[in-house]
Parts: sequence; C-alpha cells; structure tokens
Amino acid sequence: MRKYLFVLISVSFWWSITHAQTPVAVAGPPAPRLVLVISIDQMRFDYLDRFNPLYKGGLRQLIDKAGIFTNANYRHASTETGPGHSVLLTGSHPNHSGIVANDWWDPYLKRVVNVIDDPVQRTIGGEGRASSPANLVTFTVGDALKAKSPRSHVVGIGLKDRSAILMGGHRADAAYWFENAGGNFISSTFYMDAAPAWLTDFNRKRSVDRFAAKAWTRLIDDVALYEKYAGKDAIESERDRKDIAFPHPFKGVPPQEEYYLELRRSPFGDDIVLDFSLEAMKHHELGKDADTDILAIGFAATDGIGHNWGPDSQELMDQMLRLDGVLARLFAHVDSTVGLANTLIVLSADHGARPLAELSAEKGLPAKRVPPKVLESAVRTALDNRYPGVKNLISHFATDVYLNEEAVRQNKLDWKEVEKTAIDGLLSTGLVEHVYTHDDLRSLAPSSDPDLELFKNAFYAPRSPHLNVQLKRYIYVNSALGGTGHGSVYDFDRHVPVIFMGRGITPGRYADASGPEDIAPTLARILGLEFPREPDSRVLVEMLPAAQSAPSQTTNSHP
Repeated sequence: MRKYLFVLISVSFWWSITHAQTPVAVAGPPAPRLVLVISIDQMRFDYLDRFNPLYKGGLRQLIDKAGIFTNANYRHASTETGPGHSVLLTGSHPNHSGIVANDWWDPYLKRVVNVIDDPVQRTIGGEGRASSPANLVTFTVGDALKAKSPRSHVVGIGLKDRSAILMGGHRADAAYWFENAGGNFISSTFYMDAAPAWLTDFNRKRSVDRFAAKAWTRLIDDVALYEKYAGKDAIESERDRKDIAFPHPFKGVPPQEEYYLELRRSPFGDDIVLDFSLEAMKHHELGKDADTDILAIGFAATDGIGHNWGPDSQELMDQMLRLDGVLARLFAHVDSTVGLANTLIVLSADHGARPLAELSAEKGLPAKRVPPKVLESAVRTALDNRYPGVKNLISHFATDVYLNEEAVRQNKLDWKEVEKTAIDGLLSTGLVEHVYTHDDLRSLAPSSDPDLELFKNAFYAPRSPHLNVQLKRYIYVNSALGGTGHGSVYDFDRHVPVIFMGRGITPGRYADASGPEDIAPTLARILGLEFPREPDSRVLVEMLPAAQSAPSQTTNSHP
C-alpha cells in the first residue's frame, strides 16, 4: 500500500506544479487529431542512414518528409527497455520517474521486482503478468492531455508489456501487449474490468499463428545486396552459434510457448503488433474528432533480432527492410482513416545495441564476452577474504550489486569498507571502468568525469543498486553463447533516432545535441500543455513554426 500511496503523492505533486503555472497561448497549426508515437525497440540511429538507399516505404517517408535529429542521445546510463520507454512520453530521467532498470531488487519484499509488476491487478484477455504503471512515479504527455481534455483518448500497444504501459501512462484509456503464454494480446484490470468483445474476437481468430508454417527468408532475393550493406551471413558468434544462416525455420508450433518466443525474434513480431494496432485504432475511434488522441505503439522485433544476430547482421538488415514495409502499411491506414495531414508522427527508440564482441575483437578492439560469474565470483571472493565467516553480504548481483544492508548491520560492519571491498573485487577483474556508489551519485561536488551525470540521471535511491558498475567500452557480460545486448553509457547504446513528421514540422536534418528526453516537452509545446522538463532537456524548436519556437514565459523544469 505504501508504494501506491507514494506513486499517488508523487504524481499529484508534479501535477500541482504544472497546474500552478499560467498556460501560455501559442499560435501555430491546428492541433493534430492523432499523435502517433512509434518506438522501435533497439533501433540505433545509424540504421536510418546505413540502409537509406534501400528504404521505399514508411522509413522512406520519414527520411524525405520529417524533421530528423541526427545527434539524439539518451542522457542516462541505464539504456534498457523500461527506462527508455519511460523517458519517451514523460521526458523524465530515471531519477525522476523511478524507472531505473527493467527490474530491481526490493529489500522489503526480498525479491526482484519487474518494472511494471502490480500484484493488485489481474490480466484481461489471457494469461500473463499482472501489470500497471504503478512503479512510474511521474506522468506522461498523455496524462497531461487527459487532464486538460477528458474526451481525448490515449492508448498504448506493444509487443512488450513495459513499452505499452510506460508510454501509455497512468490515465491511459487502455494498454495492450502480447504474451507468450497462450499467444494473446492482453490488458490489465488497471484499465478495464473485462475484455472488450473485439479483443476476445481478435485473439479467437488466431491471426498470430499464421507464421508457423513459414521460414524467415530474406525479403530480397539478392544475396550480394545483403553482403554489400550488412556483410556476410552466418557469423559464428550469432545467436546460439547454430541458427545463424538464412533461412530461419520457426521452432515450435502454436499453441506452444516456444513458437511465440520465436515470433518475437522474427520480423513477423512487428506484423502482429501492426494487425492489433489497426484493430485497436478502429475500436477506440482514435483520431475521429477534433479532440487530440495519442496512440503509442512499441514495435520490438528489432530488439529480438538485434539481441540474437547483432546490429551488423544480414538478419538485422532484413528486419529494417521489413519494418519499412510495416510502417508504410501503418501510415497508409492512418492516412485513409484519420489523414496524415491531421496526424503528428513521432518515432524514436528505447536504446541502441553494442556490436558482437567477437566482431569487435576481429577489428583489433579490446572486446570480450564474459560470463557474469567472473564478476560475481571476484566480488564474493573479496568479501569472503575480508570478512571470513560472514555470509549473505550480497542480496542480488546483476553486474550491478545490491548489498545486504541487514547483514551489514547485524554483523556490525562498516558500510563504506564493505563497499570498498566489493569495488576492489570488481576492479580486480580488469573488466570495469568505474563503480559508482550512492554517495557518488548524491554528491554535488564538481567532477571531470564525463559519465558521472549519466549515472546521476539514472539514480533513484530506493531502487538503484548500491554499486553501479560501468564496464569498459568493449566488454559484454552475458551468459549466452552468442548474440549481444545493451545497457551501457556508450554511444552505440545511447544514440537513437528522434523524428517528427506532420503539419507544422519543418523537414530536414538537425545536428544540434538532443535526446529522447526532448520529445515530451516538444509534444507538450505543440499541444499547448504545460509540462515539466529536465534541466538538461529542451524543446526542439528548430523544426517548429516561429510562434511555437518562442520561449515560454514560465519556468517549467524539474527542480
């Protein structure tokens, strides 16, 4: 109960700040009937330019007609799915949203908590995780829009629960996501008491099962083209080091969970999200009247493919070409039902991806794939040697370290000494660049460390690890045989697209420093909403009409 009270107080507090300010009337184009926010999970910015000559659909439209921010980088260190999606429509760093990772250790529950866990709720429409935005301690543009315009609709949809929920926010009319258990799109009692008839009907038709007899083959029958833009196929360190060459047959058959897991790791995961989104648009009547609606869609096939085959693979290239087609179909549907002239489209990503460690090593870089036990063993050994006979000093280890405060107190140990001992263990591996403690991240002292601010922006004391570990640039810690990941402070994980297209947006490429944190305050400016922003974020005025580019008369930032 205390968690939910805290969320209520936090949201009310920030709400009181915005409503205490005097709104400034801003002249400009008519408000869009639909704001379509698209998140491409794990889309690095370079995918936009690398395959530019090959795009013919939705990505082509964006490249030719949108405002594209070429130097957009996340301003926090925790480049994971949960934190990234929480930023897109709140504009808040994890230190203000509370979303520090995909999951974290709860010392009171003594277990790991998922970013959208909510045991008070039940699933609607099928089996899955009981979820809500309860852990999000700030609010979204959609929340602000609903407060100002109760007739507006806000809907979040995603292949992943955390993308749909965190972009939807607290006041969303609905959030829907895909669950492997049963292969259904589901929701939560946070949003509705029972499944609407159309949701039940969609799941009953089993359109998500239509790919079972297919193998994933290249979209274009020109192997030389793939080799030109993506290099050779079948890199030994991809996926499980077995399923590394085209074609990729599906494993499992519906309703086996293995099939739905495979669906997520194929381009067809985006197809099912598109199918569902078009159905949801119709039944929620999005964009049908003058009251602005928001539809946030999280496409996540790029993430599953990137994790398994890496950002430099033919599989990733094929995914981007197929995504180009998915977005073309989405834009065509929006144009026929709402009108692109009445729609503002925003596209970004929750994070990027690191290259395969083995490919980096082949280029002479100090890259290495390291099992987590190497780091964990070093920390445990250091603690055992310093405190023989003292057990359970670590509550949870996930590269970052949650120490056991209770064990430290019971054994009357010096906290700073325990921290230093664990840090020395981490540094002894030669894999770690830096380790940040809570004291480091609370400190207001000047620092020449270029990464410290990124870690401070990701720090929320009740949920953050005691030891926040910055690995060296080319070190990848994971137990998988192949594939790659993300989560670091480095540019390959933070540099993502930020793109706006619609009436009133001046097309072009904008090179000034920016970030996904700028999306929410920019949308708020366009929609005439008062909205807090981070001190290091900004409104993307370069692409806006002169009237909307004028600075606000109010101070509108987090303290």
